[in-house]
Amino acid sequence: MFARAQRPDVAPAAEPSDEAERGWRRTVRSPQLVVIMVAALCVSACQSTTVSGLNVRAGPSTSSKIVGRMSTAGTAVSIDCYTRGQSINGQTMWYRITAPHRGYVTAYYVRADANDVLRAC
Repeated sequence: MFARAQRPDVAPAAEPSDEAERGWRRTVRSPQLVVIMVAALCVSACQSTTVSGLNVRAGPSTSSKIVGRMSTAGTAVSIDCYTRGQSINGQTMWYRITAPHRGYVTAYYVRADANDVLRAC
């Protein structure tokens, strides 16, 4: 269609090699991968215990068997879903967690990000 003007004082742009193009694609994908990894990490890390020695129970009440214990405050937990259970200081919501132990913990002692979308069990 249009002919490019040839200027002897300007060198033509180098064509990208396959190696350069692959490196560029890898660089472009890297921030996307980082965002996905941070989001996945935040789902578990943004939910944490607020007390040390929190018991993980087989069911949503203090009469249920203890199946694990969180040793320190700030322990990251992975919440699977929520349910209603025994009232703890007026809080009847309990979370079923999958990590670091499988079982139930009262929501009274767990800090969850307000943007988390949790489903009912």
